Amino acid sequence: MDDTPTTPATGFRRRVAADVSSRASNGRQISGRARDYPAVMASTVVDVFSAAALRPAGEVRWGAPIPLDAPGVYTVGLSHDPHSVYGALSEAPIDLDALRRLLAARPELRVDGGQPTVGELAARLRAFWLAEVLLYVGLAGTSVRERVRQYYRTPLGARRPHAGGWWLKTLTVLDHLRVHWAPAPDPTAAETAMLLAFASGVSAPGLAALHDPGRVAPFANLRCDSGLVKRHGITGATGDLQPPTVRMTPSA
Repeated sequence: MDDTPTTPATGFRRRVAADVSSRASNGRQISGRARDYPAVMASTVVDVFSAAALRPAGEVRWGAPIPLDAPGVYTVGLSHDPHSVYGALSEAPIDLDALRRLLAARPELRVDGGQPTVGELAARLRAFWLAEVLLYVGLAGTSVRERVRQYYRTPLGARRPHAGGWWLKTLTVLDHLRVHWAPAPDPTAAETAMLLAFASGVSAPGLAALHDPGRVAPFANLRCDSGLVKRHGITGATGDLQPPTVRMTPSA
């Protein structure tokens, strides 16, 4: 018998564990190991929130403020409809101009230890693309509104205030993405459950096409549910950005 005192957080974790166990018993194995992922349908926003015993509380277009000033979780994806997989793209819409700006801002960026061309960096990013509507899962320990605002305003190549998920900003469709969110009593546990659910929905062909099929997560999540980092080989992509040079016009 488990004598651990029940708190809102521990109760939530038990519900998540029960849900994961139920999904596994129904044939949708959930594990951090690629070989455990069956060939199933792509995940909807509702699918991943449900895995954390949550429901999306709202949706906005990328760049718009979120009203939730409380702890919670959020997703960024290609569909405004949380029940739909419509909008998923078979190929990554990489913005080559964005990559040029990134390489100019971060000349120390390397791929597998070498200095990449724009094409080589684009190819590595494309090797992690999945034909899914969900592109990122994030958490906010204090305020979803503030955390997502930080995400919006962090330039590509900057380490602050929110460098996580920077791959999202290499896409041509960035301004058309949709953000869904929900309050959560334990955002960390909720995010883990959501990442597990996403990984369980990736098809076998999708896994086979990945550069790192052993660590599966939405495109812009660099860490999977276990906390391990995807083996993408990209280093030096974020740091302190130099302020732009201001040219002074000589007075007449």
